[in-house]
Amino acid sequence: MRLRRVSAAVLITASSLLIACDRQSSVSTLTPSSIQGLSVQDIATSASAADSPGLRRDGSAPASSGGPVITATGNQSVINGGTLLVTVRADSPFTVIYMFIGGKTLGLSSESAGGIGGYYEMRLPSAQTSIPVLLTFPQSIPLSEFELLFAAANPSGSVGSYVGLTTRTTSVGTGDVQVTLSWDTDSDTDLHVVDPAGEEVFYAHRRSASGGELDLDSNAGCAIDGVRNENITWPVGHAPRGQYTVRVDYWSACGVAQTNFTVRINNAGSAPQIVTGTFTGAGDVGGLGSGRTVATFERQSGPTATRSSGSPNVDPGVWKNGKTSQTPVKD
Repeated sequence: MRLRRVSAAVLITASSLLIACDRQSSVSTLTPSSIQGLSVQDIATSASAADSPGLRRDGSAPASSGGPVITATGNQSVINGGTLLVTVRADSPFTVIYMFIGGKTLGLSSESAGGIGGYYEMRLPSAQTSIPVLLTFPQSIPLSEFELLFAAANPSGSVGSYVGLTTRTTSVGTGDVQVTLSWDTDSDTDLHVVDPAGEEVFYAHRRSASGGELDLDSNAGCAIDGVRNENITWPVGHAPRGQYTVRVDYWSACGVAQTNFTVRINNAGSAPQIVTGTFTGAGDVGGLGSGRTVATFERQSGPTATRSSGSPNVDPGVWKNGKTSQTPVKD
């Protein structure tokens, strides 16, 4: 992580250290960064626990005071414009969850807030010992890596120790329409979007005549890459008017028992739409027309949808990571 703006004291200390090191060997110099001035909502636009929306607070998150001991598990890769589901579990009941962006974001030894101001407070309607926390991210994330720190407070207000989840940003395309898929296990889960002309964008037909593109396909054919996100987008000015259909297909469980997923629809001019769901079973090795319909949405403006000649031009033997699907193509 490169730093563009730091305090004069830090610059002087860093410069002195670098000069000393340069006398012994060749080292790279410290590069300033634009970290200063960022706030928590610049990294995570919202946080919610179940049906409890997080409130953004100024200042520093409450200090630990002997409350519940928790774990926080979730993907370590996020995409701009996407979501992240984090499961918080505790050794005793809690009624509040706190989250802030931690010091490792800056590549510093300090575990302080690291110059990223504010935090989220999520108050639950009843005490829990395990709950999913859903985070959403802006279409432009200013950091390539950051640490999310979580703590829980019991009904009497005692706050437990903070635990971190370090995440990396995988940059994807955005535009007038962006549909993202995130899931929480090492399964092969696929995103399909059908445009207003009826042309389907998915792993075996990545680009449509209307400008839609799948630019991220994860865990293809159970070749696990750990990204667990997919993204389909139409660039600014290219998303056609009309109705879009979003489907999610469980191509293969890849040996896991259950997969939880989240779809986010960024449709310019409308509030983002979020859908969650769960898959079990072995998967269907699905291709064209496969999957569960999770949402439809409409665009009132944009060009008239066009369709590729002969599209969808995918036959029953579609290739996925060097392996053909045995599922017949559906019209």
